[in-house]
Amino acid sequence: MNNHSLQWHRIYYMLFLCITPVVGAFAQLQQSDRLEIPANPTSTEQFEVFSLGEQGLLSVIRGNEWSNSRNEQWQFVKYDSTLKAVWRTSYKLDFRYIPVMAYKGEESGYWLFAEPDTDRFLFMQINYGDGSIDTYKGNLLAGVDVQQFKVIGSKALVSGYYRSRPVVIVHSFFDHTTRVLPGLFEKNTELNNVDINEIDGYINVITYAYRKKNCVFEIKTYNYDGKLLKKTTLSDPRYSFISGQIVPLNADDSYLIGNYSVGCTQYSQGLYVTHVEHDEPRDPQFIEFSELQNFFNYMKPKRRAKMMERIGKRKSMGKENKFRYRLLVHELIQTENEIVLVAEVYYPNQRSTSPIITGGISRPYISRSLEGYRYTHAIVCGFDRNGKFMWDNTITIKDLTSYDLQEMVQVTPVDDYFVLAYPQEGEIHTEVISRNQVVVESEKFKITAKSEKEKVLNNEDSYLSPWYGQYFLAYGMQRLGTSTIGQGREVFYINKLTYKTEDIGKATKEEASRPR
Repeated sequence: MNNHSLQWHRIYYMLFLCITPVVGAFAQLQQSDRLEIPANPTSTEQFEVFSLGEQGLLSVIRGNEWSNSRNEQWQFVKYDSTLKAVWRTSYKLDFRYIPVMAYKGEESGYWLFAEPDTDRFLFMQINYGDGSIDTYKGNLLAGVDVQQFKVIGSKALVSGYYRSRPVVIVHSFFDHTTRVLPGLFEKNTELNNVDINEIDGYINVITYAYRKKNCVFEIKTYNYDGKLLKKTTLSDPRYSFISGQIVPLNADDSYLIGNYSVGCTQYSQGLYVTHVEHDEPRDPQFIEFSELQNFFNYMKPKRRAKMMERIGKRKSMGKENKFRYRLLVHELIQTENEIVLVAEVYYPNQRSTSPIITGGISRPYISRSLEGYRYTHAIVCGFDRNGKFMWDNTITIKDLTSYDLQEMVQVTPVDDYFVLAYPQEGEIHTEVISRNQVVVESEKFKITAKSEKEKVLNNEDSYLSPWYGQYFLAYGMQRLGTSTIGQGREVFYINKLTYKTEDIGKATKEEASRPR
């Protein structure tokens, strides 16, 4: 295997696969187009993709020829919605810089680079329309552990930790000035999110702090110039707020939706929604996992029955249930009539090694190290536009692991349904729901080569993402060949898939109409 890899976990991409249905006479996921990009056998390469919605997508291949200079070559190609190339351009990155993070804007894509052990950073902007590239240099802070990178207007927001304390740095592309947002550099504080409101020009920094044996969840709002405008604090004597996403209604009115825990832990107990008006949050509505209709459906029936019996007994005795679920909460999906929260439940995979011998005495201390993450299920919950909880559903994830903690299950509104899908070992798993009802049970679709004469010999780093409308993108790396003998050839692939909902329910209706 050549040393090729895919680095997608920092950015949102949207790509598509060639698929063959495995089960279900009325399988809905169909191949539309497929693009195969040959991997260069004399170069180490990494592949990235940005979805541009109906305007297409942007692919990035970067790498070094083994015999050439140390400067890394970046190749950008924009494709339209039929996967036909619109323009191509390239950029040679100075070897002194290393890529840190990327951000997908509405009209341009941005990359952040850092020169290690210095305060020198480089920003690159590429225009989606014509492929023109602009670069900006700036001096930020040396040794910042960058966690997030976003752009609002002509300013870059770089957030992370400096000397173990949170910082949000604002750098202006226009006049090259840099400033640190005030009121954040505090101990025992974690950054939860940096949310930008481009319409009103607001920057919302959400933090989680441990103070005087209490956990405090705060939203600090800044204007475009970095001035602190207001602070909203959420605190509850029983529960701690783990995450929160803002749904703005107007300048002084919004909803906050996220997950909460019992005590100051990262283990989720359930979901919450609260109305924030003029900086003052109202009493939150807490929705414990046991109150969700479908949360435990990922369990086998006997185990689920025992779990529900245990929950019922504790409630009848006046005892509080305590759960130990870790949630990866996605960005909220907002439609005309509702707000949809998607979250994946995961566990860190631990790997055991040999016992450690220390101090002349052999003791059974087991060294454990993190080896990726295992996903069990994903929840989908709907709220109306007034923030009222309406429905929930669950998709079971079987034996799916990832070395990086990233969103694996994709949820896309199609007509009056939601299509849930995730990739695994060269296959796409799908399920279709209509709010709290499952209308199409789990199906699997195989990823195939573009040519019928070739077979897929190996799949590597397969990912799936919604694109626009009923279209999905599947992407990754495959080794293809006409037979299992020989090494074949390596390609980066992008497949456009469409999920058609017209035939949903036809099988049931036709079955019912047959004479018996």
